[in-house]
Amino acid sequence: MKIPRWLAEYTGKSLTIETCSGTGFPTDLSGYALIIHCGGCTLHEKEMKHRIFRAQQCQVPIVNYGIFIAYVKGILKRSVELFPAVAKLLPDNR
Repeated sequence: MKIPRWLAEYTGKSLTIETCSGTGFPTDLSGYALIIHCGGCTLHEKEMKHRIFRAQQCQVPIVNYGIFIAYVKGILKRSVELFPAVAKLLPDNR
């Protein structure tokens, strides 16, 4: 419930949200604008890399759940300050 609400608050739009879990990851990702992925730590590394690869093939951005939350809450840049090279790559979002 949090992710859909935060997305709506951040974008100011009414969005269509679909969820899946486990092995239910969609085969065709071309109809999606964004993938917010959680649970990668429970998958085999090869499976997670394959999901990222498939998203890239379909040109659909994919982001980790925690990174997404930090971004929409405006704390991502601050949270990576210890890594200046990474912090420079991030847009100012708040």
